[in-house]
Amino acid sequence: MSRLLLVVLTVCALSNSACTTFRPTEASPEETQQLILSKGLIEPGDRVRLVTADQTVHEFRVTDIDYQQGFVIGKDDRVPIAEIVAAETREVSVGKTALLTGGVGTGVAVLIAIAIAPAIILGGG
Repeated sequence: MSRLLLVVLTVCALSNSACTTFRPTEASPEETQQLILSKGLIEPGDRVRLVTADQTVHEFRVTDIDYQQGFVIGKDDRVPIAEIVAAETREVSVGKTALLTGGVGTGVAVLIAIAIAPAIILGGG
């Protein structure tokens, strides 16, 4: 029974971490740059997908934003804000999470019922 619980908890943890989606910023390149510089669009810790003028896609977790020099900085990447033409931020998808959590919850209940049914039937109660 403890192995079943471990498997269920692992599946729940993995599936809940997958309920995220990138949300594009609906703005022109200039507006996107202004939103970043106004400290409203991107913050350290955010997962982002940034597209620069040369169509290079940079996907990383933001570790810092250097407003003085004009860079969005990740562990292994550094993107000039002036070259960003599109930005997407990763957010939790509430609908997907609720749907998946409900589905996983139902699955867990069924597995538990299957696991304990023989004991109830054979034990008489």
